[in-house]
Amino acid sequence: MPKDNPPEPFETSRGGLVPRFLSWLFATAPRQSRVAVHGTHEELFRMRGELAVLRAAVEAVRAEVGRRDVATLEELLRTGNRREIEALIRDRTQTVPLPDGSVLCRALGRFKMFTDAADAGIAPHLLLDGYWQYWVTEFVCRNVSRGETAYDVGAIYGYWSLVLADLVGTEGRVVALEANPWLNWLLRRNIIVNGLGGIITAKRIAAAEAAHESISMPALLIGPANGPFATAFSTEGPRPQFTTPAKPLEDIEPGSVDFMRIGVATRVERVVAGMGGLLDRSPGLRILLDFDATRCADPAAVLASLEARFPLRFVDGDSRAKACSIAELLGRRRVTTLYLSRTDPR
Repeated sequence: MPKDNPPEPFETSRGGLVPRFLSWLFATAPRQSRVAVHGTHEELFRMRGELAVLRAAVEAVRAEVGRRDVATLEELLRTGNRREIEALIRDRTQTVPLPDGSVLCRALGRFKMFTDAADAGIAPHLLLDGYWQYWVTEFVCRNVSRGETAYDVGAIYGYWSLVLADLVGTEGRVVALEANPWLNWLLRRNIIVNGLGGIITAKRIAAAEAAHESISMPALLIGPANGPFATAFSTEGPRPQFTTPAKPLEDIEPGSVDFMRIGVATRVERVVAGMGGLLDRSPGLRILLDFDATRCADPAAVLASLEARFPLRFVDGDSRAKACSIAELLGRRRVTTLYLSRTDPR
């Protein structure tokens, strides 16, 4: 007689998570629950597919430009559509807070940029996305060529100055105007750290209707309270102020200009009033102007003076310049980027 009873036939355990889930899904779960789970699985499968396609697109862009810093903006534009390029740029964002009140970041996949840690306007986009107004950036990249002369009026950190320098190359030049002493210092640091001192000339001067030895201007950003520029700002009144020399754009430098970006919406009337001579000697000039009807004393007069020289167009969200009227710019399109030129854009 055997000492032990023979073992029972082996039964596959159903205690595992996956077997129990499959049992519930295909056998015991109510039909409504099973349908809901199936729908969730289909949605997850679709999302995984889209993610795989996006990753493949990004890898294709990387294969095109290499895994180093993006070589040029022209290479970026050749690599694919906007979604792919934005994904590549975001993939390369980095931020480093610094003790002087600035934050170092990477813009457009290659430029090193110092920004103001207290800035709630442009800096968040540069820090988290790696670009600013991408639809305008793409437009600029299509419409600026090697060897040209460009102005960046109201440069702030120099984002557009760096973009323009990359596009005009060593054969061209960029003049960057930023009157705020703290921002001008950050601008100069950004020029130096990117090795573009041979292309970009930074000037601490304001564009105005006439020459002034010193004018007072409001300051949105002043740097740390104990920083080296603290004494450059006056805190009397509701908003900090600083003083700066001013010149009309026609007197900044002799010669013609090919491309100009004007980003001083609060002073657009004074800037436009001082650029007549420059317009006369630059028949092929293309201008991007940040326009805000709510910040002009007489927006209709400004637009009328511009329309007398150029067809009015604005840069739309698809990065294309489209015709517009004064009535539109005073109505539903009160804040926009205008393209002013006798030359049709690309």
